[in-house]
Amino acid sequence: MATIVVTGAGGACGLGAIRSLTTETAHRVIGVDMNPTAAGIRFADDGASVPPATDEAWPATMASVVDRFDADVVVPTVDEELAVLPSLAAALSGEVPIVAPRQEVIDLAMDKYRTAERLSAAGHPVPETWLATEAESIDPDAFPLVVKPRQGRGSRGVERVEDPDALATHLSETPHDPETLLCQEWVTGTEYTTSVVGTATNRLLGVVPKEAIEKEGSTVLGATRRAPSIAESCRELFETLAPAGPLNVQQIVGDDGVPRVIEINPRFSSTSCLTVAAGVDEFDLLIRDALGERVSPPEEFEPDRYIVRYESHFFADADDLDAISEIETGSEPARLG
Repeated sequence: MATIVVTGAGGACGLGAIRSLTTETAHRVIGVDMNPTAAGIRFADDGASVPPATDEAWPATMASVVDRFDADVVVPTVDEELAVLPSLAAALSGEVPIVAPRQEVIDLAMDKYRTAERLSAAGHPVPETWLATEAESIDPDAFPLVVKPRQGRGSRGVERVEDPDALATHLSETPHDPETLLCQEWVTGTEYTTSVVGTATNRLLGVVPKEAIEKEGSTVLGATRRAPSIAESCRELFETLAPAGPLNVQQIVGDDGVPRVIEINPRFSSTSCLTVAAGVDEFDLLIRDALGERVSPPEEFEPDRYIVRYESHFFADADDLDAISEIETGSEPARLG
């Protein structure tokens, strides 16, 4: 049994990771979040509150959490943390592994424009993509387009524009600098969000395609699918990127049957818990790999396994809330009952 620190305990990915690890494995799970009342902290074995990753104190605070709980592995689930993982690794003195892709791949994937350029150059199908600074040169026949930030998550700041005039209006009204926005061909079809399970030495353990049937930022209704074209394209992407860690690949398959990459998340995804439920425990596999254990590819995943994400609640009395509020880096560990 290992002790695992899972970040983003209040988010869909962090909460899903915590619930999967506490129900499917014997690992001890420490949930951390900038909000001490994050739901995932309650479902973990213990927890702590930390500053946001944009705070310069985040790496040192995380290192103190690792020391305090004698943790063996860190699993980051928050995008803002990914850019500063080298600082966290330095604060941990390289003694505690972080389950994440190599930093070069993280930096590439966090920039959607660079990702599209890199994948297109390597021969992977992507929607036609421009920087917003090139707006005046885009052929009118290319519309409609989607405009979105080069960096961002959860469909934030995404806007569809129907023609050049609508694009010009949008760019004149948005607070974003055109250099930070991209314009991309609007592709219709079936959307997939795929778990690509790769070890720190780039052994591919599994590819699990999931249809994103309904999305509200994150997938709220999804299902594992037998999708050979998706699986093959993700295996090819893995070969190109050699991520040395988990990837979530988002694609749309149009009427021509071609999967086009629209985004890559260089971390576990909010639907990784569905991957686990379908028989491929990517959390446990990559945690054990990070600890130096030789892991084998799992059996084939179960297709047509669904996830339905819904709003839930827990109820607490004053003592419970006091216990939650005391879960801070400088206080004694508190077990929530």
